[in-house]
Amino acid sequence: MIFHLLQYRLKCFLKDRQMIFWTLIFPLLLATLFNLAFANLTEIDTFIEIPVAVVEHEAYRQNEALQMALAAASIQNGEGGLFRVTPTDEETARQLLAENQVDGIIFAEPDLHLVVKQSGLNQTILKSFLDDFSQTSQALSDIIAVNATISIESLLPVVQDRRDHISTVPISKDQLNSTVIYFYSLIAMTALYGGFWGMRIVNENQANLSTQGARASVAPVHKLLRLMVDISAALVIQYGIILVVIAYIQLVLGYRFGSQLGWILLAALIACFMGIAYGSCIGAIVRTGEGIKTGILILSTMIMSFLSGMMYHGIKYIVTTAVPVLAFLNPANLITDAFLALYYDGASPRYFTNLAILLAFGLTFSLLAFAVLRRQRYASL
Repeated sequence: MIFHLLQYRLKCFLKDRQMIFWTLIFPLLLATLFNLAFANLTEIDTFIEIPVAVVEHEAYRQNEALQMALAAASIQNGEGGLFRVTPTDEETARQLLAENQVDGIIFAEPDLHLVVKQSGLNQTILKSFLDDFSQTSQALSDIIAVNATISIESLLPVVQDRRDHISTVPISKDQLNSTVIYFYSLIAMTALYGGFWGMRIVNENQANLSTQGARASVAPVHKLLRLMVDISAALVIQYGIILVVIAYIQLVLGYRFGSQLGWILLAALIACFMGIAYGSCIGAIVRTGEGIKTGILILSTMIMSFLSGMMYHGIKYIVTTAVPVLAFLNPANLITDAFLALYYDGASPRYFTNLAILLAFGLTFSLLAFAVLRRQRYASL
């Protein structure tokens, strides 16, 4: 009998086009819009050679070390470099700076200094370069002053052969795109939209809300069994939906969620169960029309999704540091954090803590919904 009920509930749910739109098509549309909005963010960070003008005073012509340093850091033979240097006179250089054709002007007299029009990343790089050159030149002068037998030519190879003693070690096999947190929050919103199924289940099990509820109330099937079958059917559909969304984001849009597929699927399953249970709890506890219940579900879901970083990823960090209790009480944040924990630490205690809290929320919401439905009695059907 259970299989028979499950089969027909699946058929019934799948014919609800409006529900399929909000739980599947709408998240896919949002994911597409997110991709269009964030597609060029990584390209913005692509480095472009910094245009700089150098005033050809007599001091600059005699400063061979500065010329060599700029030549080494400049574009040569069409190959990329740090700077695109334009040697010119002072009047032309200032005109180029005023027209924003260069980001700074290097003067070698009366002393080595930089003139800029505004502050920014390129200007900071130029100043750091000149500061480093000045410090290195001073260090070489001090060495030669102490030991006159050492020539500047013998020190140049040592200066040019700079070594970095700090190495970068990736925290994961997969390269994390900073915008992926928006898609994690979108997955959380999709899971919480499973609450639409939960609300429908409750409405169709209450005789005063629908004709289906009236028929179900006189059917010789225990309410707990009927509720479990309905939740199982909704979970199968919503889990399939969230897998489609994850596959679309990863395979079509190209945002990787990590290589630990099994744990990703487990997090998605528990998130779907929690979302359905949350909607069923709202449908059972709120004693108003279906429109009000839907409004409460959508409003609460969007607030929780916002606090988990779907509209602004920085809000997640703010909430976690300022109000950590709220972060643990927000199911959308728990779902997002579970995916982040899985990426950074793998199947870690943080990951399992998030899933345990989500599962506890889901069981609590389910028991509350069943308790309310179980106590309901009708004088006449």
